[in-house]
Amino acid sequence: MGFYFSKIEMKNKRNYIKQSISWSWVMIWLLVLVILYYLMNNYIRERNLIPKVCIENKCFTVEIARTSEEQQKGLMNRETMDLNQGMVFVFPKSDIHNFWMKNTLIPLDMIWVDDQNQVVRVVTAQPCTQDPCKIYKPATLAKYVIEINAWVAEKYEIREWSMVTFRNIE
Repeated sequence: MGFYFSKIEMKNKRNYIKQSISWSWVMIWLLVLVILYYLMNNYIRERNLIPKVCIENKCFTVEIARTSEEQQKGLMNRETMDLNQGMVFVFPKSDIHNFWMKNTLIPLDMIWVDDQNQVVRVVTAQPCTQDPCKIYKPATLAKYVIEINAWVAEKYEIREWSMVTFRNIE
């Protein structure tokens, strides 16, 4: 004796299987979309190419001065700069890098950083109003110099031996 299903029972069974398969596919696609969203969100966040410098727990969006021309110009002739912005000077090798404030219109904090990403000197510098301009330099070798608005380093307790993280700089 075999099993016998009526046409109505078979039709109901087929509809049930079709609905089950349809919902399974919907759930699979939904899961795939959630995973893709998560991966793309992380990818976009990691690929965010805005250069930043973080010192301790404070991050600054920075312009990068790599070439000799960019480094000579620096922040000259700027009348304002947002509090969370600055400039990082990236040098090919560690050295005693001298800075001055000629043609710089806003007071700045200058932060020298060694090749181990530690702050080796912090100076608050006023705009130079007459020649010769004062020269600022570290006592030890530095590979980077970060310029931010004056007194921001003090506000965020950025001092010698603070650790620096560079994002999208090199």
